[in-house]
Amino acid sequence: MNLINPKKALEKIEGVVETKSYINKLKLIKNLYTKGNNTAGEMCVEVGISLPTVNSLLGDLMTSGEVIKHGRAESQGGRKPDLYKLADDSFYVISVDINKFRIRTAIYNSSNKAITEAETLKLTLNNEKETFEKICDFIIEHKQKSGLPDHKIIAVGISMPGLIDSVHGINHTYLKFGKKSLVENFESRLERKVFLENDARAMTLAEFKFGHNDQYKNVLGIFIGWGIGLGILIDGKIYQGASGFAGEFSHSPIFESRDITCSCGKKGCLESVSSGTAIVRMAKEAIENDQESILARLAKENNGEVEPYLVVDAALAGDQRAITILSEAGLDLGRGISILIQLLNPELIIIGGSVAEAKQYLITPIQQALNIYSMAKARENTELALYKLGKEVGLLGGVAVVNEKIFEDVLQ
Repeated sequence: MNLINPKKALEKIEGVVETKSYINKLKLIKNLYTKGNNTAGEMCVEVGISLPTVNSLLGDLMTSGEVIKHGRAESQGGRKPDLYKLADDSFYVISVDINKFRIRTAIYNSSNKAITEAETLKLTLNNEKETFEKICDFIIEHKQKSGLPDHKIIAVGISMPGLIDSVHGINHTYLKFGKKSLVENFESRLERKVFLENDARAMTLAEFKFGHNDQYKNVLGIFIGWGIGLGILIDGKIYQGASGFAGEFSHSPIFESRDITCSCGKKGCLESVSSGTAIVRMAKEAIENDQESILARLAKENNGEVEPYLVVDAALAGDQRAITILSEAGLDLGRGISILIQLLNPELIIIGGSVAEAKQYLITPIQQALNIYSMAKARENTELALYKLGKEVGLLGGVAVVNEKIFEDVLQ
């Protein structure tokens, strides 16, 4: 099957029966891609196709190589039904994880497993067309080096910071140039369907799909890197808001009494006191006061550059100043999260990102702040947990966005 551009494939198909068959096959592929595996009976109910038709289409897809049998499901009172899944090489997806200072990319198979080593390119995100071209060149080079059949790579999922309207493919913060949307620009260069999402929303979706196994339906994902991102899941669906900007939690001026200007221009934003940028600012002050600390030594080994992960590494090595910095950031972050608990009453709050690698040095002060600032009844059924996908959450965020939205322009 042609999965690179289903719309164009449909234009070439003649006849109502053939068109319907192609669309129904896409529905089955989408179902298996989303669920991992399934029985014909379950697909019949979930996709809305009769069981004889499902069995016939599955036969066609097994013959063409997209689908394979994958053991048997639990019996519901008779013979155990066959389980079906996508063959690992049914298709591939390029995932791109962009932050303010670097881009990572890797290719994933139809079972959502990485089949290339992730590669990293350092760059500063801005609005220059040259930066966009460097990103595209990097992605194309990675695709070519993979040696995979070009026609099997069907889509690109991009997770990046900024005010992102994923419906219209626009990033209002970064890579703004020309008259076309960012997605249109990417699709023109990469010659593939591109799915764009804000990094925090993408990572929250990845944790929901691949980390916590859909156990919870109302979830907040808070990711602390250089900035602070928030993803909101309501009834298992990412909440976008009216303009696609839901989750700009970090620019809430909760600490107006503090004379710290945020990158957005306001004073006292949560990001100005709890983000990786704020942690680095405090770390630089700590290094000036103690040139012999573990933190100072790690900074020297990093050519004098202080990054959030260095503060985490120093804390994990026992540096008291680094531990204090993370504790202060965690207490302030917890104060902000307490507001979210009382507004949204989530079942689960996931804390992730490079700063979350500090583990108890961040989680413990967050929990302390929640105990102080949130109502006991509101938080009693809310679980606070570290992210499960670790450093791969950004790349898996790109995969999760494709997993969620693939074929939507044909199947809607």
